[in-house]
Amino acid sequence: MKQLTKIIITFAFLVSLLMGQPDTTSAATDKKQTKNQIILELKEEITELGSKPAKRGFKNNSQYIVILEEQLEKLKKEKKKEDALKLARDKKIKELEDKIIDLGGTPKIEGQEEIDEDEEIKALLKQIEELEDKIAKDKKKAEDEKKAKEEKEKAEKAKEKKKQERADAIARIKKEIYFLGGSPIPEFEVGSEDQYIAALRKQIEELKIQKESEEKAEREAIPEWYVNIPQSSATLFYGRGSFKQDNLHLSVKNATRRAKLELISVVKTRLDSKTNETIKQSGIGEDIVSKTVINDISTAVSKEIYLSAFKVLKTKIVPLEDGWFKTYILLEYPVGKALKAYKDGIDKSSKLRGKLVLIKDTVAYKELEKEVALYSGS
Repeated sequence: MKQLTKIIITFAFLVSLLMGQPDTTSAATDKKQTKNQIILELKEEITELGSKPAKRGFKNNSQYIVILEEQLEKLKKEKKKEDALKLARDKKIKELEDKIIDLGGTPKIEGQEEIDEDEEIKALLKQIEELEDKIAKDKKKAEDEKKAKEEKEKAEKAKEKKKQERADAIARIKKEIYFLGGSPIPEFEVGSEDQYIAALRKQIEELKIQKESEEKAEREAIPEWYVNIPQSSATLFYGRGSFKQDNLHLSVKNATRRAKLELISVVKTRLDSKTNETIKQSGIGEDIVSKTVINDISTAVSKEIYLSAFKVLKTKIVPLEDGWFKTYILLEYPVGKALKAYKDGIDKSSKLRGKLVLIKDTVAYKELEKEVALYSGS
């Protein structure tokens, strides 16, 4: 009985032991499966990152997991670094493309689908270099063209200035030739522009020599009576004139005209003196109308001399070289005739009737009456 009891107790113990053993094995199996799953996931991540998982060797799961985790961590750091580099590269590429656009180009890379990122940057940099080189060449070309244009304009201005200076020089020389009494030679008669100016200057020298010769002849031919004309007196006025012309008639006519103008000046001075005395003594200086009328009478009488009778006292005509003539004239004009015309102008002026009594009461008018009676015989 004791032996049976012992057997039963032993059997129960064994059953109990056998029933507890499967639980322990299951836990170990689950743990093993978990580690395998971790290993599998780590390998997948490593593979996704483009690398091959490290070999197990003789490492157990725990050791292998540590190796794979270290490998994965390293790969993640490398991936992060690569991503940062790619971001910087993409940024650099974008900057280069924007710069190409700013330079007027279009970003382009031949065979871009087969080119890596570094080569892409090199291609863009090369394109930028080519664009900048083209821009520099275009700029230099534009500057050269501008400079050439400016130099051309400068040369044209210098040419125009030289042309104008030549024209001015010719005008001055021609003016001097005319002043010397000559006629400039035509330009077509001379070979070149410089020769023409030289020819004109030579003509001036020749004219100066001729003029000096003529002036010498004139000085020698000037009559004594022309140099020392009679002095105008109480009874007679004198005027002289001379003129050189290539026409004898015009020479005499213009010499006479000059002599008349000199007579007019002498008579006008005499009559103006009478007028001022008459106006002052009659007290009509404030009467602008009367004052103006008397002055007009004086002027009118002076102008009448140009047309009225005068006496040609002396005449001399000097033939010069090249068919020119120099005429000398001396005119004589009676004082009484001018004074009588002046007195008649005052007496017969309708505008002076209201002031005539005052005028005739002056010493100046009374002296005028005596002079007219004495010198004109009236």
